[in-house]
Amino acid sequence: MIFHRTSIPPKWQSTYEDFLCQVEKQIALVAGWLITVILVIYQVNQNQRGIDGNIHIIETLLRAPVMLVALFTLFVHYTKKPQVDPGLLLRVIALSVMGLSLSLFVAHALYSPDTLYQMSNVLMIGFFGVSMLSVRGLEQWWTLFVLPLMLFFAALVIVDLEFKQLLPFLFDPLVMIFVGMVVSCSLSQLRRSEFLTRQQLKSLALTDQLTGLLNRHAIHTSLEQLVTRYARHGHPFSLILGDLDKFKRVNDSYGHNVGDEVLIETANRLQDHVRAGDIVCRWGGEELLVVLPDTELDSALAVAEKLRCAVGETPMTAAGHSIKQTISFGVTCYHDGEHIDTTIMRADSALYLAKEGGRNRAASVEPGAGAPDSIPATL
Repeated sequence: MIFHRTSIPPKWQSTYEDFLCQVEKQIALVAGWLITVILVIYQVNQNQRGIDGNIHIIETLLRAPVMLVALFTLFVHYTKKPQVDPGLLLRVIALSVMGLSLSLFVAHALYSPDTLYQMSNVLMIGFFGVSMLSVRGLEQWWTLFVLPLMLFFAALVIVDLEFKQLLPFLFDPLVMIFVGMVVSCSLSQLRRSEFLTRQQLKSLALTDQLTGLLNRHAIHTSLEQLVTRYARHGHPFSLILGDLDKFKRVNDSYGHNVGDEVLIETANRLQDHVRAGDIVCRWGGEELLVVLPDTELDSALAVAEKLRCAVGETPMTAAGHSIKQTISFGVTCYHDGEHIDTTIMRADSALYLAKEGGRNRAASVEPGAGAPDSIPATL
């Protein structure tokens, strides 16, 4: 349906607001240029349009505020000063255009009635243009049209202009309001659908489809951001690389469907026992990587032990089977100036030591250290 609005999931609301702000910024720039050019053309072509001296002065005065708004919009865009919310700027542009269109109609009705058909066309253009500026759809459309039209009809009463006499000139513009409403809602729905499609494709590209965790490609972007953050502000971060112990035996004994359920349950348990700002990633196969921002090595080792207990101490239920699945962890921290791949390789070395030490344990390797610290656990 035209007026049906696709809902945006809460996890994408902030991103959708950023998307709309970018759209509003672009439309405001286009509107600023269009209004500036159109008003200049109308101003220099007064004689060709048969406008006499008195109404010419009135038109110039009415156009001045709209021209100032358009020029201010261009100034803000190209100088980046002052910082103005693009949505607010777009609403001011739209309301100024509405005010100009309706004021011109009233002025011509009073002082130049023979040009009302011409002003009817101006109203139609203005109404359609304002509809295009209502980026957020029907909720914004009402704000941009209802109040100006209420003031317009109040002005007709004040200056004693009969609506019946003006109706032939207002009929087409009023129809254009409905057309603009439909177009505005349709464009808003298209933007929502485009945004959702883009986000879903991005999610598919960055998410492991089995566990719902970030995939290996996606985690590299986060790691690079943490390296940059460390270089600028010195914020430490640590890595925990985990590998399910003897996972092949689960697949061989119960089948890959059960193995998949064990992987999913492992991912859920890890996510349930880390902080909101921590990142859990499926590194590959039965390997999982946990990224801990603002965490030193000692704290990361304690987190790894907590995660080990969360996975291994309570059996998992998969397809009616009770499976005791353990996990081994390799822990390390980022060292200033090194490539992130070096840090990951060190976490892998620590994981190897945990496996060699008997599995179901967490081992750590410090940058440059020759031997790991190890926390033993009952097998």
